[in-house]
Amino acid sequence: MIFLRNVLRAPARSIMTIFGVAAGVALFVAITAITVDARQQISSAVGAYHLEVVVYERRANSPFTSKISFAQMGELEARYGDALAPLVLGSHNEPWNSYALIVGVTPAFLRRIPLSAGTVYAEGSGEAVLGEIAASKLGIVPDGQLTLDGRLVRIRGIFRTGSRLLDGGVMTEIGNAQRILTRGGAEPQYTIAVVRAEDAEASRRLIAEVGRLYPNLKAIPGSEFAGALRLMRVVDAFVRTISVVALIGTCVVVSNTFLMAIAERTREIGILMAVGWTPWLVLRMLFAECVVICAAGAVFGNLLALVLLRVVNSLPAVGFGWIPVSFPLRLTGASLVMALSVAVVALLWPAVVLWRLQPLTALRHE
Repeated sequence: MIFLRNVLRAPARSIMTIFGVAAGVALFVAITAITVDARQQISSAVGAYHLEVVVYERRANSPFTSKISFAQMGELEARYGDALAPLVLGSHNEPWNSYALIVGVTPAFLRRIPLSAGTVYAEGSGEAVLGEIAASKLGIVPDGQLTLDGRLVRIRGIFRTGSRLLDGGVMTEIGNAQRILTRGGAEPQYTIAVVRAEDAEASRRLIAEVGRLYPNLKAIPGSEFAGALRLMRVVDAFVRTISVVALIGTCVVVSNTFLMAIAERTREIGILMAVGWTPWLVLRMLFAECVVICAAGAVFGNLLALVLLRVVNSLPAVGFGWIPVSFPLRLTGASLVMALSVAVVALLWPAVVLWRLQPLTALRHE
């Protein structure tokens, strides 16, 4: 276990290197967890109620920026009838949350939402129902009141969809949501429309029909909604860039540590070579040390990522339920693979230095 003793020979440097690896791993895990969760939340919000087809603005970068006019929605409703449900989605700056999610739904759609307490609001009442996560954070119960756009609104019930994105928001009538989310002077708009299809073949026909009849709209299967958004593709590219930057930065930190270790232990390495050690055996010892440091950094980095997610989730500037407080086990596995990759890549330059080192030169080193 000589490699463990070597790791402990310079504890301060080893600890600083472990912290460097942990910082890179934590950044990778936290950002990836947020991205993966956002995709899952959007997909589950759309697919939780078997909404096979989603219609949205072709140019939309996100669900919140999609806009469908009254005229277009009227045409869609006339063509697809009760199978279609228009929705209004948006975030609004409220005293209780800077990014309060407001969802405008039809009475028929609301009846499909399971309530954990209370009842649904009466049509035309101006009341609302509140997501379970938001209700828990705000301490609101059925028949309580909540401020929306400067007005006190009665909360008739608490709903639970299973999607944190929705469960952190407020559902109200479409007209109320449009009034809250529409900026002064702008024409009220719908955000998306969801359509039930009888089977996969009907879904394909509907998607083709919308694309043919409405050039500025796009219809896709609900399961593909998150992946079709340009915003998610931009975020995916951002995550890949951050991952590469974190990988390179971590490799530089670890490589520098082992270059210093070789410089300090040159005479010792020369003695090992003089008694029969090959450069390969010395490199294998250094690789074992590198794996120990990177593995410790990966473990600490995963713990640090959990803390980081919880801290960000508790910030008042973040929407309720928007940030996950945990991440899937496969992401932990990916972080360990990343740490192993760092161990391999970081030793490339130290390996070149070691391979060019001559035993006699190393023995004369002071």
